[in-house]
Amino acid sequence: METAEQTYRSAEREYALQQAPGRPVIVLRPVPVTVRAVSGNAIAYTVTHVLVERDAGEEYSLRWEASWQVKRLAKVS
Repeated sequence: METAEQTYRSAEREYALQQAPGRPVIVLRPVPVTVRAVSGNAIAYTVTHVLVERDAGEEYSLRWEASWQVKRLAKVS
């Protein structure tokens, strides 16, 4: 059973995907990224933008960022 927080986040993702600047492609596994020195996870992308999800405790946000500002973090082994 989904909690209220999970339901809220699912609705936010759906809304963000509908607002995509182009046709979005959903990533199978979230990819760790940084945007202007702030960490997050890339969960979808278009030709020009990346949908970045940030979860800092109680502060949750989704935002389409220009792809040139998004840097993929190196894998840690």
